[in-house]
Formats: sequence, C-alpha cells, structure tokens
Amino acid sequence: MKMNSWIAWTDWLSTWGVIKASGLTAYLFLFLSVVLGAFSYGAVIPPNVRKILFPIHQTAGWFGFLFALLHGAVQMIDGYQPFSPREVFIPFTSEFHPVTLGFGTIVLYFLALILLSSDLIKRLGRKMWKWIHLLSYPMFLFILVHGIADGSDAENTWAFLLYDCSAAIFAAVLFIRGYIQWK
Repeated sequence: MKMNSWIAWTDWLSTWGVIKASGLTAYLFLFLSVVLGAFSYGAVIPPNVRKILFPIHQTAGWFGFLFALLHGAVQMIDGYQPFSPREVFIPFTSEFHPVTLGFGTIVLYFLALILLSSDLIKRLGRKMWKWIHLLSYPMFLFILVHGIADGSDAENTWAFLLYDCSAAIFAAVLFIRGYIQWK
C-alpha cells in the first residue's frame, strides 16, 4: 500500500505530473476568472460585491495564464511525449491531436490578448477592450474541449464531474449574463 502511494506521489512530481497539475490548475483558474468576470462589471451586482469579485477575477486570469505557460513549457521537456516549441506555440502543428492541442495554444494567445488589453484599456478604449474581452467565452469553450479531449484524466469520474459541472455553470453564467444584457 505504501509503495502505491509513493508511486502516485512520484508521478505528480515528474514532468508528466507537472503537465497534468499545471493544466488542471490553469483550467480551474480560467474557469474562475471567466465566471467571476461575467459579473465583475455592470449594475446587477452591488458595487461592494464587485469590489471583491474584480481583483479575484483579475488574479485568477493571471494565474491561469502562468499555469498555462508552465503547462506548455514542460511539454517541451517531457521524456515520454515531448513536443517541439513549434508544436506548443503554433496552433494545429502537432502530430498528436492537432486540432484539440491547437485549441490549447489558441487559449494561450486569447488569454495573453485579454490580459494585455486590460493593461491598455485607456489606449484601446472601452469598446475595443470589451470586444477583446468577449474572447474569454470561446476561450473557455476551447480549453474545455482541450481538457476533455487531451487530458489524460478526462475518463476518470472526478475529471468528468469537473468538466461537466464547470460546463454547466459556464452555460448558466452565459444564459444569465445574456438575459441581463438583453432585457
């Protein structure tokens, strides 16, 4: 029994474990950022609550980006299934699952653009910033598909529940946000 738990810990400490952990962590931070971001602006949420949600939304976005970078970077040094820098940073160039891995790369670029636009909001203007920020919704769908299709744990019950529940919450947030926006 002790040997099995030791093997489990060494797996998480390997490059493969870092790839898995950083990917799941990036997913959770991006989920949190997108969901909170949907309600960090506008008059529906009281200002004192928005004051709390907004910095969590921003911080989660940055941590999601950093863990996504780590996820991609460690893929390049993995001994089992290494990817070249081209496969990691140029969408749809991987020989292994080119479409869904390409979605992961696109997420990284969308996220970088969203974060950069927030820093340049005064130069871009609020309207352009908002259009760029709308990329967060397809970005989440891309990372959801990437996680389900390429995540090595996607067939496990806990991962299925994670993806299923987060997708349901995301759909509810989209519906509520759309209802608020168009009513």
